[in-house]
Formats: sequence, structure tokens, C-alpha cells
Amino acid sequence: YRLLEDAKDYFGKYLPVEMVEKVHGKANVQAVFDVTDAKTKKSVSIAGLRVMEGHLFKSKSIPSMGGDSNGEPLSCFYRVLRNGEVIAEDENSSSGIKLEASSLRKVKEDVDSVRRGEECGLGLKGFNELEEGDVVECFSIEEKRASI
Repeated sequence: YRLLEDAKDYFGKYLPVEMVEKVHGKANVQAVFDVTDAKTKKSVSIAGLRVMEGHLFKSKSIPSMGGDSNGEPLSCFYRVLRNGEVIAEDENSSSGIKLEASSLRKVKEDVDSVRRGEECGLGLKGFNELEEGDVVECFSIEEKRASI
């Protein structure tokens, strides 16, 4: 009785895997602060954000297939939009560097995620051109297996 379901499960393992982009949240830049990094002694821009939708993650844990809450960390990336146009993104940048969070803080405390309605400070590795009014999107690239 389950022959078709078993066949779909078996052959589904051999279907190609697609890389799918999933947006986790968006935040509005309310202020930009220039601070000096203690390690490198370079000036770094930190954006003061208010999360408008979803969550911002430093890195995200994805649940394993067994349904456990313990998952492996999944890298989250960022893109910056100014006046509705993407000005900084991962794969379209000429250097091929993905924008990752160098720091994510609420008040003075390092955090892994920030929810909708909360304020935080975000530093992006290798990107210091943030301005007030920019929108920052947090997303990840996840594997999705094609279905039969």
C-alpha cells in the first residue's frame, strides 16, 4: 500500500539540491556610530538599528531532521538597501565577500539574535558605508531538495 510513498522517499534522495535564499528579517538604520576597533585600531561603523520585521541573527541554528532543537549553525548574511536599491550584497560584490555580522549587540551585551521591535547595534565585516535611513536585511542560503 505504501509502494509509491516508499519509492518517492527513496528516489527523492537522488534529486538535485537547490540553494534557496531565506530572508529572516529587516531593520532600519536609525544612527551610525564610528568606533575604533580595539584589536585592529581601525575605525569601524556600527549601525544603530530598529528591527522592523522578523529577526536578525549573528548566526542561526537550524534544527536537525530528527526534529531536535539542537541544530548546526547556519551562516547568516546581510544586504544593505538604500532608497530601495541594493548597494551592498554578498555574491554581487566585486570582491566576492559575503557581508557577515562582526558584532550584534543589545545595549552593551553581545547577543545571537534580535527580535522585531527591538533596537540593536550591528557591525558588518568589511563594510563601513552605512547611512541613516538604510535598510539592512538578514538572510541565509539554505539547501532545499527538489520534490517528486
